[in-house]
Amino acid sequence: MGKLKPSSGSIKLFGTDPWKNPAPYARVGFVPEHEKMHDWMTAHGFVSLFARLNGLTREEAKSEADRVLNFVGLTDVAHKQLGRYSKGMRQRVKIAHALVNDPELIVLDEPLQGCDPLARTTIMNVIRELGKMGRTVLVSSHILNEIERITEQIVILHNGRLLALGNLHAIREKMDNIPHTISIGCENPKELAKDIINNAAVYGISFPSGDRLQIQTHNLNAVHRELPALIVTNGHKVSSIDNPDDDLESILNHLTGGLAR
Repeated sequence: MGKLKPSSGSIKLFGTDPWKNPAPYARVGFVPEHEKMHDWMTAHGFVSLFARLNGLTREEAKSEADRVLNFVGLTDVAHKQLGRYSKGMRQRVKIAHALVNDPELIVLDEPLQGCDPLARTTIMNVIRELGKMGRTVLVSSHILNEIERITEQIVILHNGRLLALGNLHAIREKMDNIPHTISIGCENPKELAKDIINNAAVYGISFPSGDRLQIQTHNLNAVHRELPALIVTNGHKVSSIDNPDDDLESILNHLTGGLAR
């Protein structure tokens, strides 16, 4: 976004070096992490102003402000002062202002930061809707469990290095040196352990509590294929089956040696 010049390497935005030609930025909508908003302005006035700065006439700007504020679900409070908005509502205004130039690429820096659960859900729905419309949406966030609900296409960066890129589950499968964990809640974990221990894919077994069995495996799919039939056939009473280390936060910690922030 031109906020920080790279010390080495190069970047292309829509095939053009933006440091030599800023024209590609006209095709981008940007939502910064930190906000500098005029609290005395209404959301409609704020968004209209940015529409005018993108070359729209006064009437076009008003119409565009109506459209994008409706898109982010703020029509009913569009003429309310920004100073009276909650954090989640302010984040949605920022998204609305980034859409007035009808961008092909939308870049959102920490859009969920400081928002309550309801606001996060609303913003994530907006992001998913933009994706359905064919827009490319790049989201930078430390709220990892929420990112998993938006997309599986992940880029993991740490200390300026690219650690992983692609589908979340494909990334986890490539980490062959780290066994998967399957956590099973059941009435008699030791009896279930006796039945599953001979599976060639089982790497290790532990009992973290009296009603829970943990299985270590390098072949998650092989164990999951056998588990249902084994549980039903042998009459085990199971309350839950989870993969606690296959989420984004666990993968990030594995890749960074637990140093991720």
